[in-house]
Amino acid sequence: MPAAKLDLKVAERMLRAGRTQQDVVDEHKRRGIDVTQKAVSLAVVEGRINVPSKYAVTGRGIPWKLRPEHRHLNAARMLRSQARKEQGLPIGESLQRQLDRWVAGLLIEDMVVYYNPDTPEGFWRVPRRPGIDEWYVREPWIDDDGNAIPRPA
Repeated sequence: MPAAKLDLKVAERMLRAGRTQQDVVDEHKRRGIDVTQKAVSLAVVEGRINVPSKYAVTGRGIPWKLRPEHRHLNAARMLRSQARKEQGLPIGESLQRQLDRWVAGLLIEDMVVYYNPDTPEGFWRVPRRPGIDEWYVREPWIDDDGNAIPRPA
C-alpha cells in the first residue's frame, strides 16, 4: 500500500455526513491508503478536520483560542467538562468526581482560571473579580474596572 496519507477533505465530508471515523479508515483502505482510526481522531482533535461533535459545548466554556500544547491540560479539560455538565451532556463518573474536587477548590479559594498562551503552563488560578468573573474563568474581554476590552481582530 502507498504511504499513509489521510485525505482531509474526504474525511471531513464523511464525518459531516454522519459517518464514523472507522468508516473513514475503511474508505481510505478501499482506495489503497493505509490510515488508522487514531490518525483520523488526531486530525479532528488538532483541528485539521473541522466537524461538529456530539460533545460540542455552546455558550460557556473556554473563551480563549488555546495553543495546541495547552488543549489537553487539566484546566482545559475541567472547563470543557463543567460546560458539558451545565448543558446536561454526559460526563463519566470518574471525571465527575475530578470535576467536583476541581470546582470546589476554585470556590473555596475564590479563584478563577486565567489563560496566558505565552507561558508553558498556559493556565493559572487567579483571584475572582467580584461582579466581573461570574463563571470559572477570568473574563478575558473585561478589565478590572468592568470596562469592555476590544477583542483582537
